Amino acid sequence: FGIDDAGAPGFGFVFGSQRDIRMMAINNGWITADEQQMQLYVNTLREDFQLTSTIEPLRDLKVTLTATKNRTLNYSTNFKYDTQSSSFVNMSPNTTGDYSISTITFGTSFKDKSGSTLSSVFNEFMNNRPIISRRLGALNPNSSGLVNGYANGYDKSSQDVVVLAFIAAYTGKDANSSSLNSLPKIPLPNWRLTYSGLTKYPFIADRFSELSLRHGYRSTYSINGFNSLLKYEERDGAAFSRDVNDNFLPLYQFAQVAISEQFAPLIGVDTRLKNNMTLNFEINKTRLLGLSLSNSQLAQLSENNMIFGLGYRTNKFRFPFGMFKQLKMNNNMDFKLDVAIRDNKTVIYRADIFEAEVSSGAKNITLRPSVDYVLNQRFNIRLFYDSNITKPYTSQTF
Repeated sequence: FGIDDAGAPGFGFVFGSQRDIRMMAINNGWITADEQQMQLYVNTLREDFQLTSTIEPLRDLKVTLTATKNRTLNYSTNFKYDTQSSSFVNMSPNTTGDYSISTITFGTSFKDKSGSTLSSVFNEFMNNRPIISRRLGALNPNSSGLVNGYANGYDKSSQDVVVLAFIAAYTGKDANSSSLNSLPKIPLPNWRLTYSGLTKYPFIADRFSELSLRHGYRSTYSINGFNSLLKYEERDGAAFSRDVNDNFLPLYQFAQVAISEQFAPLIGVDTRLKNNMTLNFEINKTRLLGLSLSNSQLAQLSENNMIFGLGYRTNKFRFPFGMFKQLKMNNNMDFKLDVAIRDNKTVIYRADIFEAEVSSGAKNITLRPSVDYVLNQRFNIRLFYDSNITKPYTSQTF
């Protein structure tokens, strides 16, 4: 069962208990008291939560709701015997991890023109900082007074202030009442809608054999690669230790926080006509936000694309003109036309600077018509054209 003659590491550990076994190991003599022992004590916690629900509020309308939360914590310490205190102590404990959770940022999705260098949402983010600072200062008994409108220990560069102001702004919440937890606990549902009931109406049924509408929304808030700070200290139940800028140290230090939002699609249409022609159309919208905590710089990638597809298959094709007008082709002939217009732009917003700058991006148009004709099982003739036109927004895109 994975237990040695001394009973280590215990039945609880073998059967999946998450209880810390170090005290039990000390009491049972499983850990050496040799000061030269350098092997780290490591504890890894991984939580993956996913909730999916499909509902049908109306006939032919299906709504799929999905909520996700993922957390990884890696704790390591040099747990060894200390002769001065005559006890086992933790030396250089460190916690690293990753965190992501589904959220809703729909309220600010269309507030600004896509890729604009002037952003009302970013300005809201900047304006949220003193509000969040004063709220944090009021909760921390180790903070006293205000400095230039910011609570002592929570100035405009403080990680807690910047992250919470960012979350409030881009989720469309009021900074006076928004959550003060930079690691949200409850995942919010994203959704996907499909409606296929339009063919019930005679006008549409006479022309279409299939017609469905699609819409999907996903948004995720994530923190990649955070770690604990050795100098972090609490007094009276709140942060006490400070950094070189006189800001309170956070429990975990973040390098970057991000929000990924996708309308996939914003609207999509799939059809099949009575003459066996298929038509597909969709509009997609993506917004990726990456906030650097080292300089409060925000990189925003905005992408909008429109995709159109047409397909037609026939085994009775005739040339409408010319010397082949009387030629009848009985084998399958497939016509396809794909058109895509993509517009992506990355804009860099810097704290307390009025206008942002475009760092990269381009508008791209692709046109791909093709014809496939099956001569027999061994031979296939294909005629196609591929056009790709790109207009960059900066010289760096070339």
